[in-house]
Amino acid sequence: MRRSIISSKTFACVAILVAVAAYIRVAGQSAADEPSPQQIAQLIDNVRSTSANQEIQLRALAVGNVLLHSRRYAEAAQLFAALAEKQPTNSIVIYSYALATFNSGRAADAETLAQRAFEIAGESTASDRPQRTADALVLMAVIRSVRGDDAAALKALRDAVALAPNHFDAQLSLGRLLFGMGDDNGAIRAFHTALTLQPSHPQALFFLASTEERTGDTAAALATYRSLIAAHPEMFEGHLGLGALLLKRGAANLEEGLKELTRALEISPNLYEARVALGRALVANNHSQEALMHLERAAQIAPENPEPHYQLSLAYRKLGRKDDAAAQAAIVKRIHESRRAPKFVTQSQLD
Repeated sequence: MRRSIISSKTFACVAILVAVAAYIRVAGQSAADEPSPQQIAQLIDNVRSTSANQEIQLRALAVGNVLLHSRRYAEAAQLFAALAEKQPTNSIVIYSYALATFNSGRAADAETLAQRAFEIAGESTASDRPQRTADALVLMAVIRSVRGDDAAALKALRDAVALAPNHFDAQLSLGRLLFGMGDDNGAIRAFHTALTLQPSHPQALFFLASTEERTGDTAAALATYRSLIAAHPEMFEGHLGLGALLLKRGAANLEEGLKELTRALEISPNLYEARVALGRALVANNHSQEALMHLERAAQIAPENPEPHYQLSLAYRKLGRKDDAAAQAAIVKRIHESRRAPKFVTQSQLD
């Protein structure tokens, strides 16, 4: 269900933004200022001109930060590329260039840039050297994991937390990677450390709860999901996680579990997991008519998943709708058979 969110290949979100805004400041510039493509093109020309002064370059750095936060990664990469020509030894510029490049889908180029940012930061004598070095290491870890090298990613993250133990992104990413690699205890330690740095961070709370749930520590998982809901009631993840876990605990928790899943659907109506969990629980507790709307919607969302069709067949059977039950059972059979069917490769595909 929620496990795919924190697999080893996606342990840090592609849109990772490691506190660039914390050290890029220009008067009058804010994340609310959305430059047009024409303005970006003009700024790039200004940066590349021989008369580009410090004010122009500083403005470009701030605008690049706005583009990152707006997820306009291709434009940000172009802007930071121009800045890198002027400031090739500025670790902030090179790191930001790497970040934009990675999020533009060019992982190999981004890794080279992140390595360069790491080397530049390591040569610095500034007081923020550990933070800047750790920033680059976290980005390198993200890139390496996405490219399939979890061992190298793990080393980079362990180096990052050794250099900067209070680096939140390093601790969070370490926890997510360890979870994906099956080291639940290590993941829990990293998530707890991250939460000492940012106690109400939604991702850290959600991932901690998910890991606690997988280890079988239901009491801890319930408490963490409740903490997530208390801090971020507007997010469906906490309600979904708590509701699904409560339903697993049996009839005594049915009412609260249904309530939490219903709340998750109020926030995000197309949650497949919530629809199926609600439908399954309602069928099991003889509320088959109420279950139909959730299971039918789940089948629309994921038509090739057999679970909602199977639950629909049970619901229809309990309601005495034998033909509908048989039709759903036939769909389940078809899906399973299609998954077992051998995959043939045509000659044209080989050519």
